[in-house]
Amino acid sequence: MKRRFNIVDAVLIALVLLAGVGAYALRDRSTGADVARETYPMRFTVEFTRAPHAMVDAMHAGDDVYRSTDGAHLGKLADFYAVPHVENVYSERLGRFVEYECEESDDVYMVIEGDAHSTAKDIVFGTVPVKIGAELNVKGRGFAKIGYIIGIDPMGAPVAANTDTGVGSSEAVYELCFEDARPFYRENIHVGDRFYESITGALLGTVEDIRVEPYGVTYIGADGEPRWMERPGRASVIVTMRGNLVDKADGYYLDGGTELKIGASIIAQSQYISRTVLFYALKEIQ
Repeated sequence: MKRRFNIVDAVLIALVLLAGVGAYALRDRSTGADVARETYPMRFTVEFTRAPHAMVDAMHAGDDVYRSTDGAHLGKLADFYAVPHVENVYSERLGRFVEYECEESDDVYMVIEGDAHSTAKDIVFGTVPVKIGAELNVKGRGFAKIGYIIGIDPMGAPVAANTDTGVGSSEAVYELCFEDARPFYRENIHVGDRFYESITGALLGTVEDIRVEPYGVTYIGADGEPRWMERPGRASVIVTMRGNLVDKADGYYLDGGTELKIGASIIAQSQYISRTVLFYALKEIQ
């Protein structure tokens, strides 16, 4: 006898479909998909040091560019160029840095343009968060190399505001030091930026002040006395931070997650930057 379709069957089918849609949505969230967020054309620049001369010959404007590690699409190659690789090496005999050009390799710069969106913590090209100072495995048609991101250009697109205040029973004013930093780090740190600890995601605090100090090396001169020499093109960027503290038995923890220990190093990141920094000084606890 043929079974008739009734209201109970309809309800069961509706529940199954609803569960399927819910599972799909959860899957999208768990994999970092953000299908509803509006995207805008943005650009970022990658530097490849000591690249073979022929690498730039394999590049063509408009080619698609991918992350080598997983094939994620980054965007299209908007621009590229190569310059001779130059080393600044300290000479003990001369007592100064000397510059020489490497004939066997180039520094290649690649500008990638893609559909991107911003969150309070990240700028994301496709599905890939892009951070100045971060290493990136890049491939295209005929080339592949590990490079470093040195710039992000929103091209006038709106960037999400970050107003995260975190939690804590008190506040600390302290300093982070970006040692041996190239100029693009200073150019992309601003008063009001929020920094987070990269691994845990704990809020480190808000930038209140920025200053730049010379960075160099100490050497022993011909007379046996120590001397200090500034390194060209490098600096120590000292960032004054204000962060929330949670006071525990074994120490102070910023936003309850990252232990504030002067002399310790961590990886800090903002919307634009990711870099290893040093807890430099504790100025005040309020």
